[in-house]
This record gives sequence, C-alpha cells and structure tokens, in this order.
Amino acid sequence: MEVWLNVLAFVLFLGFFTAFVMAVKAVGRKNDIRIKSRLKKSSGVSEVIYANLGLIGMCVLVVFKLYTFVPAVLMFVLFIICSTRIESGIADYGALVGTAVIEWEFMKGYKFTEEGADSNIIILKIRANRKQYVLICNREDKDRIIDVFKKQHIRETEVMKE
Repeated sequence: MEVWLNVLAFVLFLGFFTAFVMAVKAVGRKNDIRIKSRLKKSSGVSEVIYANLGLIGMCVLVVFKLYTFVPAVLMFVLFIICSTRIESGIADYGALVGTAVIEWEFMKGYKFTEEGADSNIIILKIRANRKQYVLICNREDKDRIIDVFKKQHIRETEVMKE
C-alpha cells in the first residue's frame, strides 16, 4: 500500500509541476501582448480558496509528519498562484487565451459579440484548431483588433457555433 501511495504522490507532483511550468511560460508571454483582454486579470474567489486549502493541507501533512504528498501539494499551490497571473490578449505572433497560444496561421476566423450598447466591453470569439476561444476586450480596442486581424488576413465570420 505504501508503494502505491508513493507512486500516487509522484504522479500528482509530476502533473502539478507540468501545469506550473506551463503557467510560468504563459505568465512570461504577457509582456508581448499588444491588446490586452480583461480575461483572467485578477484572482477569483475559487483560486484563493483552493490555494488556502492547499496551504492548510500542507500544514496538516507536516504536523502529522506525512511528507509524501508535501511536494505535490506545494506544486498545486504554486500552480494556482501562478495561473491567476496569466493575462490574455493579442500579440504579434497570435492570440493568447489562458495558457493557449493561437498562432495566426491556425486561425480560421473571428467574430465580435456585442454586450449591449451601454457596455464598455466586447466579446471576441476566435475560431481555431476546431475550437472556439473567447477574449473579453475593451470596446475602444475594437478598431485596433480589426486592423490586426485584417493585416494577418483573418476573416470575420458571419456565424460561429456556440
């Protein structure tokens, strides 16, 4: 039984470490963003709760001298903290949506969804890699976004699947 717990602890550590490295790379790309999105700009309630539960769990493990899962829990907390720092937007090489980088050649089209006349945000939907990605942008950036997509020869689509 102890061997399987060690294997589980190692697999969890490896998974959270991989996710942490991906989040660190995504955070490093935020300096390249020319048109920023409002998506994932600050910590939500769930991220704060998960990070605090992870820290409490780590303290409980240390108090009871169960060090097997401490590295996995530490990587989980670091991943949560780093993933809240990820910014989305449009860069010179494509669009950044969370940890995903969508290069221009893979984009099939884009569409704006209006959020009402009095709202100061617009929703930009990008179709790429058989998926739909969503960026929430400031309304005043709409013309800049259209110019960037026209320069890259990405067409505005009439209908997108929800």
